[in-house]
Amino acid sequence: MKCCQCSNLAIFEVGPQKMPMCLSCNALLQQTIERNVQMAREEMNFIQDSVDSMFGISRGARYPTKRPVVVSGGTINNNHISINNSQIGVLNNGSIQSLNQTIDTLYSGSQKELAENIKNFSQTILQEKSLNDDNKKQVLESLDVVTRELFQKPENRKKSVVKTLIGQISGIVEFSANALAIWQVLHPMLQKFF
Repeated sequence: MKCCQCSNLAIFEVGPQKMPMCLSCNALLQQTIERNVQMAREEMNFIQDSVDSMFGISRGARYPTKRPVVVSGGTINNNHISINNSQIGVLNNGSIQSLNQTIDTLYSGSQKELAENIKNFSQTILQEKSLNDDNKKQVLESLDVVTRELFQKPENRKKSVVKTLIGQISGIVEFSANALAIWQVLHPMLQKFF
């Protein structure tokens, strides 16, 4: 039996009509369905953020957002922060994905300047030759924890933990001119939340 979308051999029957589909057409259909679900989740998050900003409260739970990792020419691009082959061993990919989600949320929440500075600082840390891999990892993981605290209610933020992590970041980047220049802009922006 042939696929209803192309001339390949069908191996699936899809929907109540039992439409015949080949592997590649079925995979494309599943990707489309998943993307539509993700877009609906993002819209719900945006609406919740809009309502929260109007009333000045956070109602808590949000739909988790999934960001695809695009691999092309030896570079992984997680939407905002690009990672080269030489940098892959440096970091915890979960921290980079979390930072990317934070950046997305800040962009959608009208905090574009803060989002841009977090993005630029993270990218600069990854590219900084004067920092060793352990220092890069420590800075990015610390920044991830600090930025996640931004989304807590002010009374629930772990201020002493954040201040300690901000101090560690400052201590590490003071030896890197490029990172220090961006940190001197980002640091006060973060401090005002804590």
